This record gives sequence, C-alpha cells and structure tokens, in this order.
Amino acid sequence: MKTINHNHKLFAICRLRPVFLYFSLFTFHFSLFTFYLTPYTFGQNLKRLELPVPNNAELFHTIPLGPKGVLLVSQIAKNSFNLAKFSADLERDWSVNGNVEDNLEFVRSSFDGESVYLLFSRARTDFYQVVKVSVGPGFVETFFLSAVERFQITDFQTVNYSVFMAGTVRDEPLLLYTNLATKKSKILPGVTQANTVIQSVELDTTHQVMNVIYAARKGREVKLIAKTFDQDGQPVGQVLVEPEPDYSLLNGRLFMMNDSTKLLIGTYGFRNMQASGNSSSQGLFLSKVVYDQVEFTQYHSFTNFQNFFNFMSERERERMQRRIERKKEDGSDVKLNYRVLVHDIIPQNGNYLVSGEVFYPEYRNNNMGMGPWGMNSFWGGGMGGFNNFGFSPFGLYNPYFFNPFFGGNRFNNNGQVFNGFVYTHAIVAGFTPKGELIWDNSLPFDNVRSMELKEKMKVKLNADNTVAMFYSNKGAIKAQVFDQNKVVANLNPIAIATEESGEKIRQTSTDEVVFWYDNYYLAYGYQKIAGSEGRRNVFYLNKIAF
Repeated sequence: MKTINHNHKLFAICRLRPVFLYFSLFTFHFSLFTFYLTPYTFGQNLKRLELPVPNNAELFHTIPLGPKGVLLVSQIAKNSFNLAKFSADLERDWSVNGNVEDNLEFVRSSFDGESVYLLFSRARTDFYQVVKVSVGPGFVETFFLSAVERFQITDFQTVNYSVFMAGTVRDEPLLLYTNLATKKSKILPGVTQANTVIQSVELDTTHQVMNVIYAARKGREVKLIAKTFDQDGQPVGQVLVEPEPDYSLLNGRLFMMNDSTKLLIGTYGFRNMQASGNSSSQGLFLSKVVYDQVEFTQYHSFTNFQNFFNFMSERERERMQRRIERKKEDGSDVKLNYRVLVHDIIPQNGNYLVSGEVFYPEYRNNNMGMGPWGMNSFWGGGMGGFNNFGFSPFGLYNPYFFNPFFGGNRFNNNGQVFNGFVYTHAIVAGFTPKGELIWDNSLPFDNVRSMELKEKMKVKLNADNTVAMFYSNKGAIKAQVFDQNKVVANLNPIAIATEESGEKIRQTSTDEVVFWYDNYYLAYGYQKIAGSEGRRNVFYLNKIAF
C-alpha cells in the first residue's frame, strides 16, 4: 500500500471554517391528493412541491435522503450554491448557502446515510473541492484536495469522512482514499494485471464497506475481481471470478448477504462476440462466494427466459423463437447482442429477485442537441445529468454501466456523436439460492431515452407475493403486476397530477421515480404547465405511497 506524500503536493487538504446560514430563495407550493390503481389498490397519497424555474433551465440536483427527507442543490451565483433540505413530508427544514472556487463545476454527490458530500472540480486540473453537508442541522464543511496530475475521475463515494475516488492516470486504474478528518490519504492496492479498469465503486451501507469491481481483459476474455475496503481504506476481502472458456464476464455487482456469503451478479457474453466498439451480452450470471471462494457460477442465456422478448412485436417474437429452437436442436444457442443495467438484489421467500433494464446507445451525425431542457444546467450541465457520461470535461462515467473495453466513448467508430441511451424493456427474474432460474417477466418501455444511464424502472414486492414493476415517463407512471411468469395486471398510465384540477401539462422532461423509504417513492422532474392563471415552468417533487 502506497501512502501519498503531502509535501510533494500529490494530495493536500485544507479545511475551511464551517458555514451555517439560513435563507429563502423560492416560493414553495404544495398540494395533497389521492388516487387509486385498480384492480390492485396501490393507494397513492401524493404530496406535491413545486419550485419555479426559468425557461429552458435545469436548476436542481435532487438527493433523496430516505426517511430524513430530500436535499436540493441549486446555483444562486457564479461561485455560490444553495442547499434546501425538506422533510419526508416535503416541508422545508432549512436552507443554507455555500461557496465554490472560481471555474469549478459540480461533478457528483454521494450520500452515506448520514451526510451528503458534493464534489466540484474543473477540466484538466488536479484540484477538487469537497463539501460535506450534515443533513440534520444543515452544517456545512468545505475541504480542498489536490490529487495526482492527469487523474481522470470515474467514480466518487464517501462514508464517515472517508472519500474514495476512482479513475485513471495515463489509462491506468487508480483508487485514491482520503480521510477528511485526519487529512491522511493513500493510493489503495489495485489489480496488477495489465488491461484492467475499475468498473464501479459502491457503498454497502449495511456493512459500512466499499466494494470495488475491477474488470481484467486478456484478448477477448474478461474476468472480474471484486475488492472490499473498510471505511479506513483497509482491504478486507477479494473475490476473483473467472468465466468459462467460451464466455467473458462483462460487468458485475457484489452483494454481501451475510458475514460469510456474497453474491456477484452481472452480465456475460460469448467471448468471440466481444470486439472493439461492441459489448454483447448473452445473459445473466450469478456467482455464490463463501469466505471469498467461488462456490459456483450459474449462466442463464436470455434465450432460456420465457418473457425476455415480449418487447418485440408478435411476428418478431415468433421468428426469434423459431431461431432459438433451431439452434437448440443443433446443440448451440442464438448469439445475442444486448446491454443490461443490473439492479440490486431483492430477497423473496428465501429466493432472489434480479432485475434490470435493457438499453442501447444511440448516435447521430449532426451536432448534439440537448433538447428544450438541460441547455442551461448550472456548472456545465451537471444538474441535468450530462456530466455523468462523457459530456463533462472530466470524462466522468461509470464503466460498469457501459463496458470501457467495448465502446465506452461519446463517439462511435464512425465518429458519430452520442445521442443518449434508449431503453427497450425491463426484466425481473427469480432465482433459487443455488442460482437456478425459477421464473422471469418483462415490462416494455414506451419511448424512454436518457443522456445519463440510470435506473428508470422500480420493483416492489406485494403482500400477496406478486411483483410490481413501474417507471415514470413524460409525467405519468406506467406499471404492470406479475405473478411469476403471468401478467396479472397491466395498469393504465397514471398521470402525476398538478396543483389545480383542469391544468394541462404541456411538457415533462427528466422525470424520475426513485425509491425513497418504506413504501414511499419520490417522483421529480421539470414541467411546463398551463392553467387558469397562465403558464408556468416548475420543478416538481411528488411523494407517492405504493
């Protein structure tokens, strides 16, 4: 383990006087209303908060805090920002100002369950500003970090004054650890194999550890190494999962089930299908790890799922099924080319639910347009999500979502400009503790795309053991309810209501639905609304109870 020498300016920290200010910037509007979904009574009590916004601007970065409420970050001047904290009932608790150094842009936020950390930086620099926000009293502390030159950050996670920053230096992976309280920092041990990248850094809030996934490539073979660090930056576990001879493991996520057992879940593909500019997923893999030793790895091709291809037209599905049957008669499999964003594991009656979204990147020849929303997002577009995948000068993206070995750029091989991610459908599947597939189902997306790759679909377990899947798009929530392989309810889109009856939503953009806490979800986004008193542009927050 290498310790950074502060005297050589590889990593230095300065601590400023805490800021503790209160003020009000906006006029807040609330509404409370109820509607019901049938035949399943997802009784939804909604409370709505509206904040006015200028035309064609995205001003707010939204950070759900679980039962502690929600935090909004917004710009109030060139070098200052506002933090507005709301309770779980969307009542304003406090508001506080903070300052940011000249020319710094917002990069990313991290919430460890107690405090929010905001990261600011600028292009081609080794200078960073970290703002720690105690969400209870609104107490703010500011720190300055000077990192290794040419460090290109790809991930930022925090826990209890500890900062983990992943990235690359001259195309080599680097994981930096800093304790803000003690002002100590070090480079954490990585993987020595050549052609290795850090795919993801994820905080396990239950065990207070950081899981780091490395992908190591040799030719077209990719294997995964999962390293676990405690909040002091000490390594406490390592798992190596190697694929079968014909496969490559494209990405993965590590879940600690208990002190001895872990699950690594992700996507795999045929090795000969992996090439420069293209990552082709064939299906899902599940590896059970006991005391850091792989007990088994199960591979499940999407061709063995009953409902994976339901997003296709009936004619396309029939054609695909005939292809699958012919290949299986020959003892082979149809080679697929999908990309899947895998979600968290959900335990259910001793089994596991695995869900995810199928997507593909889209490119265009002409100059990239951001659309009517997102053009004026503060600090270079970070609030609108454009910072998080190649649209910031930092090149900040999470290669777990988009394999860096195969096409993790904003340009494709023909030089076309990246135009966003298109979501085709969401999947959910039940697995036994031995990794055997029990059932599966899918929910098609209706024209959903995003410049930032993030979870759009949510999964909820119902009391009768059915599973609900839903997502928000264009100001409405769309949902289906499954009893394993059967669809038992296909619910009509439910519009997210405005304050007054009779108002019309002219446009909705960047709308999201995220799990909040217990059985509550938070819907938020930007809307253009026409009512009896004229038109208005708002940022909305809706509390939804399922």
